[in-house]
Amino acid sequence: MLKLKDTDRHVVDSITDLLESAGGLDRVRRLQAGPKSFDRAAWAKLAQHGWLGAAVPEAQGGVGLGTRELLLLLEEAGRRLMPEPLVLALAASRVLAGCGETGAALLAELIGGQTMVVPVESEAGAALTERGGSLDGVTAYVSDGHAGDVFLVLIEDGHAAAIVTVPRDTPGVTLESEDTVDGGTITRLRFRGMKISDLRVLAMGSQATAAFHAARDLSLLGYSALLVGLMDEALAMTVQYLKDRKQFGVPIGSFQALQHRAASLYVIIKSSRALLYEAARAGAERRRIAALAAKSYASESAMTTVKECVALHGAIGYTAEYKMSLYFRRAMALAVAGGDAVACRKRLHAERERSQGN
Repeated sequence: MLKLKDTDRHVVDSITDLLESAGGLDRVRRLQAGPKSFDRAAWAKLAQHGWLGAAVPEAQGGVGLGTRELLLLLEEAGRRLMPEPLVLALAASRVLAGCGETGAALLAELIGGQTMVVPVESEAGAALTERGGSLDGVTAYVSDGHAGDVFLVLIEDGHAAAIVTVPRDTPGVTLESEDTVDGGTITRLRFRGMKISDLRVLAMGSQATAAFHAARDLSLLGYSALLVGLMDEALAMTVQYLKDRKQFGVPIGSFQALQHRAASLYVIIKSSRALLYEAARAGAERRRIAALAAKSYASESAMTTVKECVALHGAIGYTAEYKMSLYFRRAMALAVAGGDAVACRKRLHAERERSQGN
């Protein structure tokens, strides 16, 4: 990890204690074994500790953490394989905070843990269409969207944009979910004749796009932080195994070939963390490109690292009973959250083309 200040240590220790008291890896194993997992009790504890409002300024009822502190929080959550969709909540809170007074009531419900709010956008290349006062189309998939009570939908029509709220029971809305290997889902909304008059508009124009872009960038950085923490802990577990496991009367960690493989993983993780926190320091005009680069690299690095950690454990690493399997399944789900490595690189290229064109 980075060198922690006293305030950083408070953040890290708080989320660690919360997740351990909730059940630790035993709870994670239980939730991964079932579909559409969502621990309401743990979610209430996150709200009580103020973490659902961590990305919201204090003036709007939040904790007001900076981006670096948010990533430290999420990195530690990644180590503990936190299954709750905290990144989604932080992104939604960023959207609502950017909407000002119109989003204040819903923001308070989100921070308090009463309402799970999920931001979604239209699928790339398939904008939502308005016909006769009704909305048709489909949104992009969002990780763990099945837990949403209210969805924040960005509707873009040419140069116009608007953020609207869509409760999950709104007529004309269907949730389509696919289970993931870690007990969560990827979920999208399908609109068939949903009346626009039933929707509440929170923001329009540049305010709407700015709020959603800020949330999108935070999501990418957040998922990257979860992956960095996850792969760091997976390597720590593997190094300890190499020290404990003996062959021919000596620890297998004394074999130079295995030392080199572990050292290579250490370099990969250090590079991922360095890119992540460099992206956190990027200015607003470069944040989107930096966030996409960080997520692309973290997704690819995490899968490389966890696969190698499984292999270094030998046969036991492939068993469902061993805890490394929990990290493997969670890594697969997080690697595609917000976009996998290939999708992020495509978006990164498009953003560079757009910025150079401007």
